[in-house]
Amino acid sequence: MKQTNEKHDSNLDRWLGRRDAFALIAGRCSAAEVESLRRIRDEKLYRGRARTWEEFCSQHLGMSRRNVDRNLRYLEEFGPSYFHLSQLMHVTPEEYRAIAPQVGEDGVRLDGNVIALLPENSEKVAAAVGELLKHHRPKAERNETDNFEVVFNRCQAANEALDRFPRKLAGEEILLLHAVLADLQARARHLGVPLH
Repeated sequence: MKQTNEKHDSNLDRWLGRRDAFALIAGRCSAAEVESLRRIRDEKLYRGRARTWEEFCSQHLGMSRRNVDRNLRYLEEFGPSYFHLSQLMHVTPEEYRAIAPQVGEDGVRLDGNVIALLPENSEKVAAAVGELLKHHRPKAERNETDNFEVVFNRCQAANEALDRFPRKLAGEEILLLHAVLADLQARARHLGVPLH
């Protein structure tokens, strides 16, 4: 029985390691992809394939112009670090704005230490970002999220909203939801919730 558990733990560690490696690559690729899209838009390279930027986004990227433009704004405002961090944990643009001075290509800075934006550091990065956000959130919001019932009700409401969602998710939506759920699992583990 012990060998079976060790084998399952070893398999789990290997798969988690692969997932972390893909997340790191995805973060670097996401930033590079958005940079490529910026050049396509700014230099109007899409004109050979579509009449408008909006048409190009929907027909050739499979994304709405609004989503593409939003990612371009994030790249312009935050740089590649936003995409690298968002692959390790879910962070909203508002949260990133609050902690941006503490995030760089080298990682997240907290108390004089730098935590590299690497998959194996995802829990440390999440904890550091959480600590930084504590100092930047309004006091009323901090008190509200200190209440387990409020947090639990929000999770329950999100669960019910997903249950009522009227259609299957598209590619980008799947990736975004996966990132949020992975971050939620990491935070739950950090709080002592055993996940299988």
